[in-house]
Amino acid sequence: MGCWQKSLGSERLGSEHLEWEALGKVAEPLTALVLAAISTLGMSALGIGALSIGALSIDIEAAQAAPSLTEQLHRPPQDDIRAQRNVADQFLLLGTEQLSLGNHSDATTALQSAASAYHYLGDLQGMGEAYEQLVKLYSGLGQYRDAERVVRQQLAIARSNNNFSDQILAVNNLGTIRLQTGDLDSAWSAFSEGLSIAQSVESDRGIGLSLSNLGLIATARGQANDARKYYEVAANYRARARDYAGQANTDSNLGDVYRSAGRTSEAIGAYRLSLSLARDLSDAYIQLRALDGLIAIYRQRNEPQELTRYLGDRITLTLSTGDDWQRLVTLRTIGEIYQDNGDFAAARDAFQRALSLAQTLERKTVQAELTNLILALPGVQ
Repeated sequence: MGCWQKSLGSERLGSEHLEWEALGKVAEPLTALVLAAISTLGMSALGIGALSIGALSIDIEAAQAAPSLTEQLHRPPQDDIRAQRNVADQFLLLGTEQLSLGNHSDATTALQSAASAYHYLGDLQGMGEAYEQLVKLYSGLGQYRDAERVVRQQLAIARSNNNFSDQILAVNNLGTIRLQTGDLDSAWSAFSEGLSIAQSVESDRGIGLSLSNLGLIATARGQANDARKYYEVAANYRARARDYAGQANTDSNLGDVYRSAGRTSEAIGAYRLSLSLARDLSDAYIQLRALDGLIAIYRQRNEPQELTRYLGDRITLTLSTGDDWQRLVTLRTIGEIYQDNGDFAAARDAFQRALSLAQTLERKTVQAELTNLILALPGVQ
């Protein structure tokens, strides 16, 4: 194996979302879910005294009608376990849904409840799934210490369960966190461990993930040629494993490398393949990543017909996600295109709208960048 196959980079976990309004529409089903949790698991099993989701707040300790765990022991065991697992599964589903909607506080409460419920049941697989979602949540919020704590729990469960697939995922998650904190050497070691495990069990999916992550490390170190090699081989493994979401991510990474090297035609091909795969999967965020690469190329090449086509796709997808961060990115892109074409009044309007969103999202660095863009426009003092 060449030297470029001995290390790993890391794909980002999750995407950025905006906290949104209280979930009045789900208050009734949530009430039923919490009451079911009280009756089937009890307070000690849940590990929480109260649950608050959006506008819904329930004092679990005040639910006097809930039977004790001792009383639950007299229920038919199979029915009891089935009911407990149903509650755990519902908490996991709820937490995953809230995470996808950017409702971070509610997602945390539900996912922690799911992990506690699965622990009570001794369901290691369920605990691993709950921890995986918590890792995405904490990483997306930049809470890397919490994310690493959860990853280590996830890894311990995978090892105790002799689950090699989850071990590969967990060590790659650990590497991702280290990469996000700038610890490239530690990230490299974690991804290398993931690659070694994947190769030992001949997991095409794990090899593809680990090699793709190694490409990110090589990119961060300025080793563009090594990054290209990692991504090219990773894409093949991910295609072989039918990991189409992973393949789409790797293809966009490959497009970035080709574009930075001036290999524009190959970059377009990589981005378009990523976009096609993401459309088949109905994954809006992977599509947006590929579209951004294509928009950058056609802006640089000054090809308005293709630029307009892909920008229109980005606008449509942005509206479909309801994600204010993506709305901000779209407005900034529109402003830059207006600026390229000399329409400074329209550019200023787009930048100001983006700035308002950056202030709402409390993105200080982005606020500074947008303010500088506005001040640099002709006619702005």
